[in-house]
Amino acid sequence: MVFESFTQVAPISQATFATYGSRVPSGVVQAWRDHGTGFVGDGYFRLVDPARAQQMLGRALPAQAVALFTTAMADVVAWYDTMFLVIKFRLGEIHATPVPFERLVSLMADVDRHRDAIWDWQPYPQAQARLGTPELEDCFMHVPLLGLGGRGDPAQMQTGSVWLHIDLMTQMTGSPRFTHMLPLPSEE
Repeated sequence: MVFESFTQVAPISQATFATYGSRVPSGVVQAWRDHGTGFVGDGYFRLVDPARAQQMLGRALPAQAVALFTTAMADVVAWYDTMFLVIKFRLGEIHATPVPFERLVSLMADVDRHRDAIWDWQPYPQAQARLGTPELEDCFMHVPLLGLGGRGDPAQMQTGSVWLHIDLMTQMTGSPRFTHMLPLPSEE
């Protein structure tokens, strides 16, 4: 098993394996086989079907990128060429890292040390306490959008479709731009 804690929602189709299996690292293919789609750990990260993500994201996803995860804050983690892209639509930023898939998974699992510095997960804990964990294809939405004057107040957040929220963010505030390589702590 790739993840220590995982709640499966659905298996990954053979069509997805045929289309995307050769385009991603072997660890990703193993995660799809072992887990399908669903919630990693506390539900912040969601392993998604890349065919569904491509259908829903369209041009919001960089060309040739394969969506692997979404987050409960409407971010997307995708594989592109030789690295992972962390697309933070709400912040208008794309971060990149060439780490192996196993290292990426360990960074996702480490709630105490990496969620703020790497994943910008605030105000997820407060929003989750108030609204519960969003469904697989839902997310917490800043109201108003951060790029339109929202302040990131968890009391103002709402739950809605991750795909529609990403579409709305890109229409209203533009496509995210690459800003930097992801600052990673040393392995311990």
